[in-house]
Amino acid sequence: MPEQIEQHLDSSRFIYDLHVTEYAGHAVELAREAVEQLYDIVAVAGGDGSINEVGTCLIGTDIALAVLPCGSGNGLSRCLDIPRDPVKALERINRKAVCQIDTVLVNEKPFISIGGTGYDAQVADDYAKDPRRGFETYFRYIVRNYFTLHEKTYTIILPDRSFTTDAFFISFANSNQMGYDVPISPKASLWDGLVDLCIVRKPNALELPIVGGYFISKHMDKAPKVDIIQTASAVIVRPEPAVVNIDGEAIMFDKDLHIKINPLSLNVIV
Repeated sequence: MPEQIEQHLDSSRFIYDLHVTEYAGHAVELAREAVEQLYDIVAVAGGDGSINEVGTCLIGTDIALAVLPCGSGNGLSRCLDIPRDPVKALERINRKAVCQIDTVLVNEKPFISIGGTGYDAQVADDYAKDPRRGFETYFRYIVRNYFTLHEKTYTIILPDRSFTTDAFFISFANSNQMGYDVPISPKASLWDGLVDLCIVRKPNALELPIVGGYFISKHMDKAPKVDIIQTASAVIVRPEPAVVNIDGEAIMFDKDLHIKINPLSLNVIV
């Protein structure tokens, strides 16, 4: 990667510093230093977790986030149609076409792409604790947790109504991608000022192939036992504190989740 950057980043337009993260949280420190030093662009080579660490430091600034996809799922880069090939991704930086995207706050903690509670958060937690990467490892926890976890009862409070529902998981989709080219909410947009609450009931063994077919064909919004609500804000009351999926990272949160959109708050090179 350093050699490709040296060869393909336009040196007539950019002067750059290159840093390799050395410990957990180092990317956050580097991004904050870049904000203080008024850099024009901060590029991150990594997956959605690394993008979250860097990108959330740039929210509300004039600095643009650039992505060189190097993760497992690469959900945000797929949604933004950023090539996984590093040379092609560097060409995007050279063109420096910048757009603004929404971000989302969960109890004042920001995320960029996908959040969630329930089944998907537990899968993210198990996957994060496993040193093995890749879809095979991720799929193993998808299957295992399907058999071990059960639905829970949630109260959803929206600006215009509230209701109680059982759900296997609830995703908060800012982008349409969970990673691995699998959309949880096909109509979710990074520019619409809304977050998609994807409320999913647990399918039984007979229903699983049907729901899976909708999922694989990218029509999850039409699947049985799935409801998608677009909103600018929501409160989700859970039975107890539990981990929440924040851009692929599992983080412990209090019982009540206060979710709100932060419209057009992050500059991204696309």
